[in-house]
Amino acid sequence: MYKLEEKELLIRADIRNVEFNNEYYFSIEDIAMEIKEDLSEIKTIVLPINEKYIEVAKISDIEKGRKKKTQEELSEFNQALLKARNFKSDNK
Repeated sequence: MYKLEEKELLIRADIRNVEFNNEYYFSIEDIAMEIKEDLSEIKTIVLPINEKYIEVAKISDIEKGRKKKTQEELSEFNQALLKARNFKSDNK
């Protein structure tokens, strides 16, 4: 999983960001393209950046959403392992 660093993202020109209430918010669209993940379930707010209103989120919110998604995928995997482990073949 690609680790997001706020300091690095602030330097980059291709990742749009805005400061609001002394916190930085980053464009969900730009971050999704950078890490190549679906971030549609991340909690966002709409703020103006360069005279456009776009969906943005804090890095902490993005990371929480990414971890939640990963944990759900692992739980499905664990369920499949459990089914395979408990599978009993009649062919003995």
